[in-house]
Amino acid sequence: MSQQTHFSDEDLTAFLDGEASVELSQKIESALENDAVLIKRVEDLSIPVDELKAAMQQATDQAPGLPDVLTDRTSPSNKSPRSLIYAGSLAASVLISLVVGGLVGKTYFAPSEAQGWKHYVAAYQSLYVGDTLGNIQLSPEQIQKNLKDISGQIGFDLVKMTADSELSFKRAQLLGFKGKPLVQMAYLSPDGQPVALCIIKTNKGNTEAIGMEKLEGMAAASWRKNGYAFLFIGGENDTVIREGAARFQALL
Repeated sequence: MSQQTHFSDEDLTAFLDGEASVELSQKIESALENDAVLIKRVEDLSIPVDELKAAMQQATDQAPGLPDVLTDRTSPSNKSPRSLIYAGSLAASVLISLVVGGLVGKTYFAPSEAQGWKHYVAAYQSLYVGDTLGNIQLSPEQIQKNLKDISGQIGFDLVKMTADSELSFKRAQLLGFKGKPLVQMAYLSPDGQPVALCIIKTNKGNTEAIGMEKLEGMAAASWRKNGYAFLFIGGENDTVIREGAARFQALL
């Protein structure tokens, strides 16, 4: 049986973040026992735990100092929808308090499917602080292997995208979006801001000029060329992102 229970998004967000009062938490828990509409609302506000765990695990593998806080030691196969929500809430709470050389003080919510790959990338990038990349020190040999392996999987020569003298290249990692390989190339800007160039194959073969926008409060530039879509994002300085995107585009 489904019934409509009236909780605001702010109430549910506080519940997921572990910040709701005991009384409110008890009311929500009780309602979740038999309110399918409420379960769906809470799921929509929850973080994409599986996708984020995979991305953070790859980051951990390439940066051993990063704690593996999202390791799931339980099987979800026999869990109720409510217990799955609790697992998502716990992961959200741990991630929000994650320290990578500084407190990550941002709540991570899943973008809607309609928003597309750029919004998922932006949500992931918003978790970065300077020390996330600052402690990564790869040898030239490690960088070459890193780029060669990932270039082969996406069919794009990534080496040329490290030639920007204004940015300090730190690493490349292979992610994915809806079954498509998605590459994130991470850099530090001259002022120490973490920025990223992300590349994904697209079915649209047309060329698209650089366009500027704000994603998750960060400056972002996107364009298309030769069957690939590009996004350069990070920090709040539009000039750094616009000029960096133009230099990357010139390298293509």
